[in-house]
Amino acid sequence: MRVVLVGTAQDGGVPQAGCGCDRCIAALSDPSKALHPACCLVIGSDGSLHLIEASRALPQQLGIAARSLGMGDTVVPETVSLTHAHLGHIDGLGQFGKEVMGSSGISLFASKSVIDFIRKRGLISPFEANNIESGESFSPSRQCGFQFEFIPVPHRDEFSDTHAIKIIGPSSSLLFLPDHDDWTGTLDMAGQNSIRDWLNSLEVDFALIDGTFWSGDELGGRDISQIPHPPISETIGRLGRREDEDPEVIFFHLNHTNPVIDCCSAEYRELVALGWSIGEQGSTFVL
Repeated sequence: MRVVLVGTAQDGGVPQAGCGCDRCIAALSDPSKALHPACCLVIGSDGSLHLIEASRALPQQLGIAARSLGMGDTVVPETVSLTHAHLGHIDGLGQFGKEVMGSSGISLFASKSVIDFIRKRGLISPFEANNIESGESFSPSRQCGFQFEFIPVPHRDEFSDTHAIKIIGPSSSLLFLPDHDDWTGTLDMAGQNSIRDWLNSLEVDFALIDGTFWSGDELGGRDISQIPHPPISETIGRLGRREDEDPEVIFFHLNHTNPVIDCCSAEYRELVALGWSIGEQGSTFVL
């Protein structure tokens, strides 16, 4: 089975609405430089397709997945799973409805609070909702050959709770963690002392980790505490250099201000020199 990463940006994507920075202007004029909100497609051993997150870039992301898999120009997922109810992770759900895809009975997996929020927004009609409990392992379809596990994390939970998703394959596992507030809260919730201890306890081989900002200095005076995410600089400071037994840590959910988007930046070089990496749209993980 495989996982295709089809979005690496923070909820607003690149270009971001209302932004005139050089990076967003360049992406407007050259679509190859666009980055879509964090999302992945999981391909089961039976060929079934399972989407994690549903962003506004759904058409482009399904196209990226199809081309990466050699399946033509687009694909249609059989299930959708959601980590939480913030806009960039759910605003593609409406495209499954009668105005666009006209889908019905697609299995939707999320926590009860996420499903309740989606129902209030009037987005539930194309889906068969499945409430998932924290720590519950389940297969999203009968013969897919892998399991999901929802792992609770703290993150600005004004609309719903938030989970990371562990994808457990036949030979490897991957952690999908686009959002959380800070490492102190996440590690306290998990009962672990360090990032390395937590990842080792999860027994994952790959970890897609919240990399929204490099530091708290990116937003030109805007209060970054109102958008809580652990900066990459802090995360790699806690981790240090990658050790042989460490999982492969890949940072994604990148804000358009984040200098690691530029592979020529000093920040990108610092991160890579420590043995960590930045997610790329269309990259595939074999589990």
